Amino acid sequence: MQSIATVYFLTLRSLREAVRNPAQEAGNVLIPLFFFAVTVGSIGSIAADAFGIDNFTGFQVPVAILAAASSISASAGLGTITDIQRGYFDKLLLTPAPRSAIVFGRIAADGVRTVAITAFIVGVGLIFGTGFDTGVPGLLVLLVGSFGFGMAYSGFNAAIALRTGSPQAAAAGGLLLFPLIFLSTAFAPKDVFADWLEVLATINPITYVLEAQRSLIIEGWNGLDILWGAAATLGFGAASFTLTFLALRWRTS
Repeated sequence: MQSIATVYFLTLRSLREAVRNPAQEAGNVLIPLFFFAVTVGSIGSIAADAFGIDNFTGFQVPVAILAAASSISASAGLGTITDIQRGYFDKLLLTPAPRSAIVFGRIAADGVRTVAITAFIVGVGLIFGTGFDTGVPGLLVLLVGSFGFGMAYSGFNAAIALRTGSPQAAAAGGLLLFPLIFLSTAFAPKDVFADWLEVLATINPITYVLEAQRSLIIEGWNGLDILWGAAATLGFGAASFTLTFLALRWRTS
């Protein structure tokens, strides 16, 4: 119970920080939406003929969601470093609260922030005609998946922040996702890729997260895609949380 209470109160603290800094949250959503608009505007008109994708706007919504998750985790890493530099992190270590719960409070807040921005991006997409083939139940599944992915990716930035204590390293950590996005099916399906890129996209977990979200938005219920997306998110989280625990052990040893 103490772990749950610690995560709960530290999550609220992190969310209050976000509310007090609306400019940062605006950047987390506006930059992905900018790239979303540019990509759809430049490729959307030829996507049906070139890729066989009729709803390219809906095809790009998951890319904007993952890009937003990346921005959110970068700002959270900076928040962790601020706590370390101000001594607040050390004060928390002196309390009876479990050390893992201290870290997971901010990670959970990242998941909540990702859900909020996902809902906003989906709303913008609906305005521009993406549709949502699975309706409200599908939207709920998408939000749950976004919460999980937001936490999973935040773990990498938490690990960087704990291990380095460097604002520069934490800021760079938010960029780690972008190579994975470009090496996935972010902008086109795999069947139009060169052989080497198709191989990389096939082993890239981001591909399966994107396909799961797309199935909910533009294809209808596809249980296999959703299961693969959930497995990819869980694997991503297992890797990131392992690094977080190792970094936490190093900092507190």
